[in-house]
Amino acid sequence: MKIASISYRVPSQKLTNSDLLDYMERSNPKVSPIKKAPYLKIVEKLLSQTGAKTRYLRDIEAGEKASDSIFSAIDGALEKANMAPTDIDLLIYCGVGRGFLEPANAYFYAKAKGMHLANCFDVTDACMSWVRAAHIAGLMLQSGAFKAAMIVNGEFHLGLHDNWEIRDIRALEYSFPMYTIGEAATATILLPSDRPWNFSYLSRPEFADLCTIPLPGYANFVEASDRMELNGINRFVSYGRDLFREGSKSLGKVIAESIDDVSHPVWYFPHTPSKAIYEEYMPTYGVPIEKVYLKVYPEFGNVVSASIPVGLCLAEDEGVLRRGDSIAFVPVSAGLVASVVQLTY
Repeated sequence: MKIASISYRVPSQKLTNSDLLDYMERSNPKVSPIKKAPYLKIVEKLLSQTGAKTRYLRDIEAGEKASDSIFSAIDGALEKANMAPTDIDLLIYCGVGRGFLEPANAYFYAKAKGMHLANCFDVTDACMSWVRAAHIAGLMLQSGAFKAAMIVNGEFHLGLHDNWEIRDIRALEYSFPMYTIGEAATATILLPSDRPWNFSYLSRPEFADLCTIPLPGYANFVEASDRMELNGINRFVSYGRDLFREGSKSLGKVIAESIDDVSHPVWYFPHTPSKAIYEEYMPTYGVPIEKVYLKVYPEFGNVVSASIPVGLCLAEDEGVLRRGDSIAFVPVSAGLVASVVQLTY
C-alpha cells in the first residue's frame, strides 16, 4: 500500500494560549475572580508544560462549519493525486468527530463529492481511528477488491464535546486535556503497492474508562464507573496523567517487540496529545528524540485522529519527509491502545 496524497484543513480561528484563557474567562461570567484566577493560572502553566502554543477552532458565531474544512480537505487530496471523485471506490470516515451515529458518515461525504462508485463505512477507535482505518483499507486494497481508498476525518468538537465550566481545581485532573484540543480535517488517498505496512498493537481494555465521551443511556450498555460522565453526557472526560503513564508503558513494549533497530526509521510520527510527553518517554525506548516529528501539537494542539496525517503533510511540505523514507507511526490512544506501524513513505 502507498500514500498517493494527503491533505489537511483547519478552521479560521487561530487561538494562542492567552486567547484560550480569555475565552474560558468570558465563558464563566458568574464565577468569582477569587475562584477563577487560580484555576486559569494552573491551566496556563499546564498548557506551557505540555508544549501547547496555538490551536485552530471554528468561528461558530460567523457560521463556520466542520463541513467547510472536510470538503476542502477531500478536494485537496484529489487534486494532489490528480484523481477524480469517481476514481475512489472505497471511502472510510474515521475519528471521534461525527454528525451521525447512523448511517455511516462516509455516505454523506461520498454523496456530497460525487463518489458514486465508492463503498462506504466508518471506523472509530478514538485517536487510533486513522491507523485502524489505514490497516483495514490496506487489507481491502491487497485483496484486489478495491483500487483506490480515501480516509477522511473531521475532528471538530467545539460546542459538541467541550466543557468550559470553571469548577474546583481538582476537576482539572479530568478536564484539562480538553483544553489542549484543536480542530482539523484530513483526507488521505491510498493505493495498492507491493510494499506492505507492518502493524503492531497492544490493547489494555482495563483502562477503558480513562478517557470517555459518554452517550445518553451509556449505563445500559456497560457498567458505569466513577470516572464517567463527570462533565456530563456527550462531554469529554480524560484522566490525562494516568493515560500517559499507562500508555507510555504500552508503547515502550510495542516498540521493543516490533522494531529491530530503533535508529532505522527516518521519522517517528506520534499522535500528539502533548509534546512534552514524547520528549520525556521516547528516549527511554532508545528512540533518538530528533527523529520524532513533534511540530503538530505546538501549532495545532491535540487534533485527535488527525494528528498523524497532519504531521505527514507538514513534514513533506517542510521537505524533511521524502518518498522512499522508512518511517514509523507510534500513536497511543484512549481505549487504551498503543501501536507501531512501519512503512516506506
